[in-house]
Amino acid sequence: MIEINLIPQKLKKQKKIQVAIALGIFAAVCVAAALVGMLALQYKHMAEIDSQIKKVDAESASLKDKIEEVRKFNALEDGFSKKKAIVDKLLKEQSFWPELMDSLGELMLPDMWLLSIDQSKEKEDSVMITITGRALSKVVVADFIKRLEASPRITELTTAKIGEDNAGGTTATSFQISFNYKRQV
Repeated sequence: MIEINLIPQKLKKQKKIQVAIALGIFAAVCVAAALVGMLALQYKHMAEIDSQIKKVDAESASLKDKIEEVRKFNALEDGFSKKKAIVDKLLKEQSFWPELMDSLGELMLPDMWLLSIDQSKEKEDSVMITITGRALSKVVVADFIKRLEASPRITELTTAKIGEDNAGGTTATSFQISFNYKRQV
């Protein structure tokens, strides 16, 4: 069979152009529909996020008074901690001198007496103490120094002076000793 195309060439080209235009319009409509769909999804997602933000804001507003109470409690707790630290430090310092006197009393010998006890320097864990006293003999002073050296809480012991002293018609040995006294922790 023989086909004869009686449609002029010009119409064929126009039909092809119309088909191409129709396909282009269809593709443009599909792309536009896809973009509109994506835009709708984004708006939906933004609406969900906005609702979550509103929910969190409402929850935050309802907890605002509780948050303020927690802040006040933390401020009170900080104040209490500072006051407690001060009281603890004062109690520790208050017990220092009786503790020192007890320690020295245990180390002293019967034939000696102390005239003064001075605190000169204070370090973080120890205090520099200078004691001045008299004894009936140099042997008593030497025994006292040995006892001080044997004490675990006394360090850096130095003897400033040992000499003869005539007080009240009696000859006595005067002494001055400095040492670091470790605080109890």
